Amino acid sequence: MRIKGTYLLVLVAMCGLIASGVGLVTNVAGLFFDPVAAEIGVSKGQVSLMLTICNICFALGGMVAPPLMRARNPKPLTIGATAALVASTAALSLCHSIVPMYVLCVVRGLAAGVVGMVFATTVLGNWFVAGLGLVTSIAFGCSGIAGAVFSPVMSGIIAAAGWRVGYMVMAALTVVLNLPAILFLPAVDPAVCGRKALGAAEGEASAATAGGGKGTADTAGAISGVLFALVLAYAIICSGITALPQHFPGLAQSLGLGATGATMLSLCMIANTGGKVLLGVLVDRIGARLSILGYCVAVLVGVVLMLFVHGPVSMLVAAVLYGLCYALATVGISMTARDVFGDANYTRVYPTFQLGGNFANAIFSSVIGFMYDFSGGYVLPLWVMLLMVVASAATIVVAYARKAA
Repeated sequence: MRIKGTYLLVLVAMCGLIASGVGLVTNVAGLFFDPVAAEIGVSKGQVSLMLTICNICFALGGMVAPPLMRARNPKPLTIGATAALVASTAALSLCHSIVPMYVLCVVRGLAAGVVGMVFATTVLGNWFVAGLGLVTSIAFGCSGIAGAVFSPVMSGIIAAAGWRVGYMVMAALTVVLNLPAILFLPAVDPAVCGRKALGAAEGEASAATAGGGKGTADTAGAISGVLFALVLAYAIICSGITALPQHFPGLAQSLGLGATGATMLSLCMIANTGGKVLLGVLVDRIGARLSILGYCVAVLVGVVLMLFVHGPVSMLVAAVLYGLCYALATVGISMTARDVFGDANYTRVYPTFQLGGNFANAIFSSVIGFMYDFSGGYVLPLWVMLLMVVASAATIVVAYARKAA
């Protein structure tokens, strides 16, 4: 399959939106925790609450997105959301207390969420039939690429010029990353501009339409409440696990490893990207259940290393292994939902799993910070993460056992 022309531009545009809305807003946020807390005189937990607020509002923005996407021309939506995201990010650099920063994070989260995961995956589902899994993985992976690339850049800027300049640079980068969506996305649905989804046969609906048109509720089978609860639990637990990497700089600092923290975060984001593509390949070869369980074991090893082996090299290895958790919380949720509930039910269940996951990540982003404040270190948060990894594997085992029963 060759992706070229308008289809390639659409893919690039969605990659940019995910890179800015997740890669910048979430995956480098931890670099600001310590300097902001030190300058304005609040605890790390209070600062990490900014990310919690942002992620909750990101989830709410995703729920608002579907009706907004019905417009024939997506430019007003992409321009408006980008303007709000850029303005609120830049305004953070002017704050001298934590409350205004919380308010701005509400705006940042909503704006990023409106043109975030729900928007991007819907557009890709409409524009691609052939290679939909590949392009979705590529787009998801761009959040990790952005984190890997911009983490050391932002760390250097914050160290040299301060966190206020860091937020201004982040606002400028957001413009650059969102520009392809503003310029190159002709429509949410290719039919609006006289095209069909790439790889679609004549008269064949796109993946998104096929999974969730008006007739979905009528043609799809009943959804087991127990299975739904198990997969939702998996989504919540795995998404909560992804909150820890934002604390890698603080974890390294607490162990006397200093600059290793930024490198850990970069390597984690590289594993974030590569892990998503690899998980997709493994799912095609050995199935979702075994692939996800294998990833759970790798993440578990990463936590054990962070708990018991504190050398620079071992911490970097641990960061790489732990970075696979992002694939569990993105590709893993999507593939499990499709595998357990089928294509017909996918669009009925996936938005709820995504919403639950976003809330979990938002909550744990600050919970970890407050656990640090309470215990004076990261041992308690790491043990909690270890138990959560085990629990995520257990939900998958039980869910597939019930499916087969």
